Amino acid sequence: MKQITHDKRSLGMILIVPLFLLTLLYLLLGKSSYVPTVMPDGLPQPFVSALEGIDTIKIVEKNVTVDHTGDFTNDYKDILKNGYADAVITQGSDGIHVIMLETDNVKLSAVTNAVKEVSAQLNPQGQMSFDFIYGNTDESMCDSLGLLLLGILSFFMIFLFSGISFVRERTSDTVERLMLTPVRTVSVVGGYVLGFGVFAIIQSALMIVFAKFVLKMPFVGQWWCAMIIMLLIAVIAVVFGVMISAVSKNEFQVMQFIPIVIIPQIFFSGLIPVDTLPYHLNYISKIMPLYYGSTALKGVLVYGYSLAQILPQILILCGFIVLLFAINIIAVRKYRAV
Repeated sequence: MKQITHDKRSLGMILIVPLFLLTLLYLLLGKSSYVPTVMPDGLPQPFVSALEGIDTIKIVEKNVTVDHTGDFTNDYKDILKNGYADAVITQGSDGIHVIMLETDNVKLSAVTNAVKEVSAQLNPQGQMSFDFIYGNTDESMCDSLGLLLLGILSFFMIFLFSGISFVRERTSDTVERLMLTPVRTVSVVGGYVLGFGVFAIIQSALMIVFAKFVLKMPFVGQWWCAMIIMLLIAVIAVVFGVMISAVSKNEFQVMQFIPIVIIPQIFFSGLIPVDTLPYHLNYISKIMPLYYGSTALKGVLVYGYSLAQILPQILILCGFIVLLFAINIIAVRKYRAV
Protein backbone atom coordinates (compact mmCIF):
# COMPACT_ATOMS: atom_id res chain seq x y z
CA MET A 1 0.00 0.00 0.00
CA LYS A 2 2.84 2.40 0.78
CA GLN A 3 4.46 1.62 -2.56
CA ILE A 4 1.25 2.38 -4.44
CA THR A 5 0.52 5.57 -2.51
CA HIS A 6 4.00 6.87 -3.34
CA ASP A 7 3.47 6.15 -7.05
CA LYS A 8 1.34 9.03 -8.34
CA ARG A 9 0.83 7.37 -11.73
CA SER A 10 -0.53 4.19 -10.13
CA LEU A 11 -2.89 6.19 -7.96
CA GLY A 12 -4.10 8.12 -10.99
CA MET A 13 -4.61 4.90 -12.96
CA ILE A 14 -6.63 3.34 -10.13
CA LEU A 15 -8.69 6.36 -9.10
CA ILE A 16 -8.81 8.94 -11.88
CA VAL A 17 -8.45 7.08 -15.21
CA PRO A 18 -11.56 4.86 -14.75
CA LEU A 19 -13.63 7.99 -14.06
CA PHE A 20 -12.15 9.66 -17.14
CA LEU A 21 -12.98 6.70 -19.38
CA LEU A 22 -16.45 6.31 -17.87
CA THR A 23 -17.16 10.00 -18.48
CA LEU A 24 -15.89 9.72 -22.05
CA LEU A 25 -18.14 6.73 -22.71
CA TYR A 26 -21.09 8.56 -21.17
CA LEU A 27 -20.53 11.50 -23.50
CA LEU A 28 -19.89 9.40 -26.59
CA LEU A 29 -22.91 7.16 -26.07
CA GLY A 30 -25.23 9.91 -24.87
CA LYS A 31 -28.14 11.39 -26.78
CA SER A 32 -26.97 12.70 -30.11
CA SER A 33 -27.81 16.25 -31.16
CA TYR A 34 -27.37 15.30 -34.81
CA VAL A 35 -30.25 16.38 -37.05
CA PRO A 36 -30.60 14.09 -40.10
CA THR A 37 -31.17 15.60 -43.52
CA VAL A 38 -33.62 13.85 -45.81
CA MET A 39 -34.45 14.46 -49.47
CA PRO A 40 -37.97 13.57 -50.69
CA ASP A 41 -38.31 12.23 -54.21
CA GLY A 42 -41.86 11.91 -55.52
CA LEU A 43 -43.52 12.05 -52.11
CA PRO A 44 -47.01 13.57 -51.81
CA GLN A 45 -46.92 17.15 -50.60
CA PRO A 46 -48.96 16.38 -47.43
CA PHE A 47 -46.36 13.77 -46.47
CA VAL A 48 -43.49 16.23 -47.00
CA SER A 49 -45.28 18.98 -45.08
CA ALA A 50 -45.96 16.64 -42.18
CA LEU A 51 -42.35 15.48 -42.23
CA GLU A 52 -41.13 19.07 -41.90
CA GLY A 53 -43.47 19.74 -39.01
CA ILE A 54 -42.53 16.85 -36.75
CA ASP A 55 -41.56 17.89 -33.23
CA THR A 56 -41.84 14.63 -31.33
CA ILE A 57 -38.69 12.78 -32.39
CA LYS A 58 -37.00 11.74 -29.18
CA ILE A 59 -33.69 10.78 -30.75
CA VAL A 60 -32.61 14.24 -31.90
CA GLU A 61 -35.16 16.39 -30.04
CA LYS A 62 -35.48 18.51 -33.21
CA ASN A 63 -37.20 18.31 -36.57
CA VAL A 64 -35.53 16.39 -39.33
CA THR A 65 -34.21 18.72 -42.00
CA VAL A 66 -35.99 18.31 -45.33
CA ASP A 67 -33.87 19.36 -48.31
CA HIS A 68 -35.78 20.15 -51.51
CA THR A 69 -32.70 20.95 -53.62
CA GLY A 70 -31.88 17.36 -54.55
CA ASP A 71 -30.96 16.71 -58.17
CA PHE A 72 -32.28 13.22 -58.81
CA THR A 73 -31.04 13.08 -62.36
CA ASN A 74 -27.98 11.45 -60.85
CA ASP A 75 -27.88 8.25 -58.89
CA TYR A 76 -28.98 8.31 -55.24
CA LYS A 77 -25.54 6.96 -54.43
CA ASP A 78 -23.87 10.22 -55.44
CA ILE A 79 -26.22 12.28 -53.28
CA LEU A 80 -25.68 10.12 -50.20
CA LYS A 81 -21.97 9.50 -50.74
CA ASN A 82 -21.21 13.20 -51.11
CA GLY A 83 -23.06 13.99 -47.89
CA TYR A 84 -25.82 16.09 -49.42
CA ALA A 85 -28.38 14.07 -47.44
CA ASP A 86 -28.50 11.27 -44.89
CA ALA A 87 -31.47 9.60 -46.56
CA VAL A 88 -33.57 9.78 -49.70
CA ILE A 89 -37.26 8.98 -49.20
CA THR A 90 -39.39 7.78 -52.10
CA GLN A 91 -42.83 6.26 -52.45
CA GLY A 92 -43.58 3.15 -54.44
CA SER A 93 -46.56 0.90 -54.95
CA ASP A 94 -45.68 -1.05 -51.79
CA GLY A 95 -45.23 1.98 -49.53
CA ILE A 96 -42.46 4.30 -48.35
CA HIS A 97 -38.93 3.44 -49.41
CA VAL A 98 -35.88 4.86 -47.57
CA ILE A 99 -32.42 4.77 -49.14
CA MET A 100 -29.38 5.43 -46.91
CA LEU A 101 -25.62 5.20 -47.35
CA GLU A 102 -24.98 2.69 -44.55
CA THR A 103 -26.47 1.30 -41.36
CA ASP A 104 -25.57 4.16 -39.02
CA ASN A 105 -27.70 3.51 -35.92
CA VAL A 106 -28.17 7.16 -34.94
CA LYS A 107 -29.19 8.33 -38.41
CA LEU A 108 -31.24 5.19 -39.05
CA SER A 109 -33.21 5.59 -35.81
CA ALA A 110 -33.88 9.28 -36.39
CA VAL A 111 -35.08 8.82 -39.97
CA THR A 112 -37.13 5.74 -39.05
CA ASN A 113 -38.90 7.57 -36.23
CA ALA A 114 -39.62 10.54 -38.48
CA VAL A 115 -41.16 8.44 -41.26
CA LYS A 116 -43.12 6.29 -38.80
CA GLU A 117 -44.55 9.41 -37.15
CA VAL A 118 -45.83 10.76 -40.47
CA SER A 119 -47.04 7.38 -41.72
CA ALA A 120 -49.03 6.86 -38.52
CA GLN A 121 -50.84 10.14 -39.18
CA LEU A 122 -51.40 9.97 -42.94
CA ASN A 123 -51.27 6.32 -43.92
CA PRO A 124 -51.45 3.93 -40.95
CA GLN A 125 -51.58 0.88 -43.25
CA GLY A 126 -48.52 1.88 -45.26
CA GLN A 127 -45.33 -0.15 -45.18
CA MET A 128 -41.77 1.08 -44.92
CA SER A 129 -38.69 -0.56 -46.42
CA PHE A 130 -34.98 0.31 -46.34
CA ASP A 131 -32.16 -0.01 -48.80
CA PHE A 132 -28.48 0.72 -48.08
CA ILE A 133 -25.74 1.57 -50.54
CA TYR A 134 -23.20 -0.15 -48.27
CA GLY A 135 -24.24 -2.99 -45.98
CA ASN A 136 -27.67 -4.11 -44.85
CA THR A 137 -29.64 -4.57 -41.65
CA ASP A 138 -28.88 -8.31 -41.62
CA GLU A 139 -25.08 -7.97 -41.60
CA SER A 140 -23.15 -9.18 -38.58
CA MET A 141 -21.14 -7.02 -36.20
CA CYS A 142 -17.96 -8.32 -37.82
CA ASP A 143 -19.18 -7.32 -41.28
CA SER A 144 -19.82 -3.73 -40.21
CA LEU A 145 -16.87 -3.16 -37.87
CA GLY A 146 -14.33 -5.84 -38.78
CA LEU A 147 -12.51 -3.77 -41.38
CA LEU A 148 -12.05 -0.90 -38.91
CA LEU A 149 -10.57 -3.36 -36.40
CA LEU A 150 -7.71 -4.08 -38.79
CA GLY A 151 -6.19 -0.67 -38.18
CA ILE A 152 -7.12 -0.59 -34.49
CA LEU A 153 -5.56 -3.96 -33.68
CA SER A 154 -2.43 -3.16 -35.66
CA PHE A 155 -2.04 0.19 -33.91
CA PHE A 156 -2.54 -1.30 -30.45
CA MET A 157 -0.20 -4.27 -30.85
CA ILE A 158 2.61 -2.32 -32.53
CA PHE A 159 2.36 0.38 -29.85
CA LEU A 160 2.86 -2.23 -27.12
CA PHE A 161 5.68 -3.94 -29.01
CA SER A 162 7.66 -0.78 -29.72
CA GLY A 163 7.01 0.89 -26.37
CA ILE A 164 8.01 -2.05 -24.20
CA SER A 165 10.97 -2.93 -26.42
CA PHE A 166 12.39 0.60 -26.27
CA VAL A 167 11.98 0.72 -22.48
CA ARG A 168 13.98 -2.49 -22.23
CA GLU A 169 16.68 -0.94 -24.39
CA ARG A 170 16.83 1.96 -21.94
CA THR A 171 16.74 -0.09 -18.73
CA SER A 172 19.62 -2.22 -20.06
CA ASP A 173 21.57 1.04 -20.70
CA THR A 174 21.79 0.29 -24.42
CA VAL A 175 20.40 3.72 -25.33
CA GLU A 176 22.72 5.53 -22.92
CA ARG A 177 25.80 3.76 -24.29
CA LEU A 178 24.67 4.44 -27.84
CA MET A 179 24.19 8.13 -27.07
CA LEU A 180 27.81 8.33 -25.84
CA THR A 181 28.96 7.65 -29.39
CA PRO A 182 29.15 10.35 -32.12
CA VAL A 183 26.01 8.97 -33.78
CA ARG A 184 23.33 11.62 -34.27
CA THR A 185 20.08 11.52 -32.27
CA VAL A 186 18.02 11.49 -35.47
CA SER A 187 19.91 8.36 -36.56
CA VAL A 188 19.18 6.66 -33.23
CA VAL A 189 15.46 7.40 -33.42
CA GLY A 190 15.34 6.56 -37.12
CA GLY A 191 17.12 3.27 -36.52
CA TYR A 192 14.67 2.19 -33.88
CA VAL A 193 11.68 3.26 -35.98
CA LEU A 194 12.99 1.38 -39.03
CA GLY A 195 13.83 -1.68 -36.94
CA PHE A 196 10.38 -1.88 -35.40
CA GLY A 197 8.89 -0.83 -38.73
CA VAL A 198 10.07 -4.05 -40.40
CA PHE A 199 7.89 -6.09 -38.08
CA ALA A 200 5.09 -3.56 -38.54
CA ILE A 201 5.21 -4.17 -42.31
CA ILE A 202 5.09 -7.94 -41.78
CA GLN A 203 2.18 -7.65 -39.37
CA SER A 204 0.22 -5.32 -41.67
CA ALA A 205 0.67 -7.61 -44.67
CA LEU A 206 -0.28 -10.67 -42.63
CA MET A 207 -3.47 -9.05 -41.30
CA ILE A 208 -4.60 -7.90 -44.75
CA VAL A 209 -3.96 -11.32 -46.33
CA PHE A 210 -5.59 -13.18 -43.43
CA ALA A 211 -8.67 -10.93 -43.44
CA LYS A 212 -9.14 -11.21 -47.21
CA PHE A 213 -8.37 -14.86 -47.93
CA VAL A 214 -9.05 -16.65 -44.62
CA LEU A 215 -11.83 -14.62 -42.96
CA LYS A 216 -13.27 -13.70 -46.38
CA MET A 217 -13.96 -10.10 -45.38
CA PRO A 218 -15.44 -8.15 -48.32
CA PHE A 219 -12.81 -5.82 -49.83
CA VAL A 220 -14.40 -3.37 -52.26
CA GLY A 221 -11.23 -1.40 -53.02
CA GLN A 222 -7.65 -2.35 -53.86
CA TRP A 223 -5.85 -4.35 -51.20
CA TRP A 224 -2.53 -2.61 -51.89
CA CYS A 225 -4.11 0.75 -50.98
CA ALA A 226 -5.17 -0.81 -47.70
CA MET A 227 -1.59 -2.03 -47.23
CA ILE A 228 -0.27 1.53 -47.54
CA ILE A 229 -2.73 2.77 -44.92
CA MET A 230 -1.98 -0.12 -42.58
CA LEU A 231 1.73 0.60 -42.92
CA LEU A 232 1.25 4.26 -42.04
CA ILE A 233 -0.89 3.31 -39.04
CA ALA A 234 1.82 0.89 -37.90
CA VAL A 235 4.58 3.50 -38.27
CA ILE A 236 2.53 5.98 -36.22
CA ALA A 237 2.12 3.30 -33.56
CA VAL A 238 5.91 2.81 -33.55
CA VAL A 239 6.74 6.50 -33.09
CA PHE A 240 3.94 6.75 -30.50
CA GLY A 241 5.41 3.80 -28.60
CA VAL A 242 8.94 5.21 -28.68
CA MET A 243 7.68 8.61 -27.51
CA ILE A 244 5.75 7.13 -24.58
CA SER A 245 8.61 4.83 -23.59
CA ALA A 246 11.04 7.77 -23.62
CA VAL A 247 9.14 9.28 -20.67
CA SER A 248 8.52 5.95 -18.90
CA LYS A 249 10.83 4.27 -16.42
CA ASN A 250 9.62 0.70 -16.92
CA GLU A 251 7.17 -1.48 -18.83
CA PHE A 252 4.44 -0.93 -16.26
CA GLN A 253 4.49 2.82 -16.85
CA VAL A 254 4.12 2.21 -20.59
CA MET A 255 0.99 0.19 -19.84
CA GLN A 256 -0.32 3.07 -17.74
CA PHE A 257 -0.47 5.28 -20.82
CA ILE A 258 -2.81 2.90 -22.66
CA PRO A 259 -6.05 4.18 -21.05
CA ILE A 260 -5.00 7.78 -21.72
CA VAL A 261 -3.35 7.58 -25.15
CA ILE A 262 -4.71 4.48 -26.90
CA ILE A 263 -8.27 3.87 -25.69
CA PRO A 264 -9.55 7.41 -26.52
CA GLN A 265 -8.17 6.99 -30.05
CA ILE A 266 -10.08 3.73 -30.38
CA PHE A 267 -13.28 5.48 -29.26
CA PHE A 268 -12.80 8.19 -31.91
CA SER A 269 -11.59 5.88 -34.68
CA GLY A 270 -15.03 5.42 -36.22
CA LEU A 271 -16.34 2.47 -34.24
CA ILE A 272 -18.84 5.02 -32.96
CA PRO A 273 -19.92 7.21 -35.94
CA VAL A 274 -18.00 10.44 -35.44
CA ASP A 275 -20.33 12.84 -37.25
CA THR A 276 -23.25 12.02 -34.94
CA LEU A 277 -21.40 12.41 -31.63
CA PRO A 278 -23.10 14.73 -29.10
CA TYR A 279 -21.61 17.83 -27.47
CA HIS A 280 -19.48 18.53 -30.57
CA LEU A 281 -17.08 15.77 -29.55
CA ASN A 282 -16.45 15.06 -33.22
CA TYR A 283 -13.89 17.88 -33.23
CA ILE A 284 -11.68 15.86 -30.87
CA SER A 285 -11.29 13.19 -33.53
CA LYS A 286 -9.39 15.69 -35.71
CA ILE A 287 -6.33 15.37 -33.44
CA MET A 288 -6.45 11.56 -33.39
CA PRO A 289 -4.14 9.82 -35.92
CA LEU A 290 -6.15 6.61 -35.70
CA TYR A 291 -9.27 8.46 -36.88
CA TYR A 292 -7.61 9.40 -40.17
CA GLY A 293 -6.18 5.91 -40.59
CA SER A 294 -9.54 4.25 -39.96
CA THR A 295 -11.33 6.74 -42.23
CA ALA A 296 -8.92 6.01 -45.08
CA LEU A 297 -9.13 2.26 -44.47
CA LYS A 298 -12.93 2.34 -44.51
CA GLY A 299 -12.87 4.49 -47.63
CA VAL A 300 -10.79 1.92 -49.50
CA LEU A 301 -12.25 -1.34 -48.21
CA VAL A 302 -15.90 -0.31 -47.83
CA TYR A 303 -16.47 2.55 -50.30
CA GLY A 304 -13.92 1.47 -52.90
CA TYR A 305 -11.97 4.75 -52.90
CA SER A 306 -8.84 5.06 -55.00
CA LEU A 307 -5.47 6.23 -53.71
CA ALA A 308 -6.16 9.76 -54.96
CA GLN A 309 -9.43 9.94 -53.00
CA ILE A 310 -7.74 9.08 -49.70
CA LEU A 311 -4.70 11.27 -50.37
CA PRO A 312 -5.76 13.92 -47.78
CA GLN A 313 -5.85 11.29 -45.02
CA ILE A 314 -2.50 9.88 -46.16
CA LEU A 315 -0.89 13.33 -46.06
CA ILE A 316 -2.27 13.97 -42.57
CA LEU A 317 -0.92 10.61 -41.36
CA CYS A 318 2.48 11.48 -42.81
CA GLY A 319 2.28 14.82 -40.99
CA PHE A 320 1.63 13.01 -37.69
CA ILE A 321 4.63 10.76 -38.34
CA VAL A 322 6.92 13.76 -38.93
CA LEU A 323 5.61 15.56 -35.83
CA LEU A 324 5.96 12.53 -33.54
CA PHE A 325 9.39 11.75 -34.98
CA ALA A 326 10.53 15.28 -34.11
CA ILE A 327 9.14 14.92 -30.57
CA ASN A 328 11.00 11.62 -30.22
CA ILE A 329 14.28 13.28 -31.18
CA ILE A 330 13.78 15.85 -28.42
CA ALA A 331 12.76 13.18 -25.89
CA VAL A 332 15.67 10.83 -26.66
CA ARG A 333 18.21 13.66 -26.74
CA LYS A 334 18.04 13.96 -22.94
CA TYR A 335 19.93 10.66 -22.67
CA ARG A 336 22.94 12.15 -24.40
CA ALA A 337 25.63 13.15 -21.94
CA VAL A 338 26.38 16.87 -21.95
